[in-house]
Amino acid sequence: MIIFPRDSMKSDLERLWRACFHDSEDYVRYFFDNRYVPENCLAYIDESIRRPVAMLHLLPAAVSEDGGFAGAQYIYAACTRADYRKRGIMAELIGTARKLGHSRGIKYSLTVPAELELFRYYSKLGFHKCYKVRIVYMERSDLEFLCRDRIKVPGTPRDTMMKLNETYAFRRDMLADREGYVNWDMRAFRYAVSCHENEGGHIITLAYEGDCGYAFCSLEGQTLTVSEFIVKEHFASALISRIMQSYPKACKFIFRLPVCDTFFEEYGEVLDFGMISRNDGKNPVSITTLDGVRTPYLGLPLD
Repeated sequence: MIIFPRDSMKSDLERLWRACFHDSEDYVRYFFDNRYVPENCLAYIDESIRRPVAMLHLLPAAVSEDGGFAGAQYIYAACTRADYRKRGIMAELIGTARKLGHSRGIKYSLTVPAELELFRYYSKLGFHKCYKVRIVYMERSDLEFLCRDRIKVPGTPRDTMMKLNETYAFRRDMLADREGYVNWDMRAFRYAVSCHENEGGHIITLAYEGDCGYAFCSLEGQTLTVSEFIVKEHFASALISRIMQSYPKACKFIFRLPVCDTFFEEYGEVLDFGMISRNDGKNPVSITTLDGVRTPYLGLPLD
């Protein structure tokens, strides 16, 4: 039986999440305290034990299309208890999610498959490959060479940093005219920032004389991962220099970039990242046929 979970099931959903994804208790609790909405969660209940054995969450978003925005729901934390898998439960949940979205007037469902085999699984359920990312691996010396002609930005990081609302507005303005771009509202952006920081990450921002940029950075050992990097093209070297300044011990760098990024266009590898489905069952041709530098962008997906 598929239902919107009752208040009494919250702890069961948290346990199910930890069992399936092995995330920390703090991470799971933070989601349920700050992002969980029962009306945007579907739970599959085993009536014999009266407990949820599978679930998914639907995070509201929007997709830019034809000069405007179409409603979208991002399928997140979709999971099934190990002993209930291969029974078609998740397919039933996803089908219900799409029907629910359609009844709510939400045009698209989105997802980021965690593994290659899941792309095949979701394609069988009506999803299409759509979103790609460029993954770039760089040594510190390589970045220093690329940034040798950087714009000099006077002042300390505090003098040139952006406020949260400024960062959000800059992201929206940089991406909104790109067909198929996934837009998150301010609440979702704030959550992505706070969640990233709670996990030990940091948001590097830089603004100087009308130029802006920001990066979501996370250091593990001597490797720095930049999971979102949005910057005005000619200002990229200045932002990267600020990142290296902020992480002097980082020796290796991994960037996850929009395909349209031009600073790194000669480097890295373009990979499939996200999928899309129309909730009315029709083919989302206008978005899935975009390619090259026009490839739609799905950032901050909480993947």
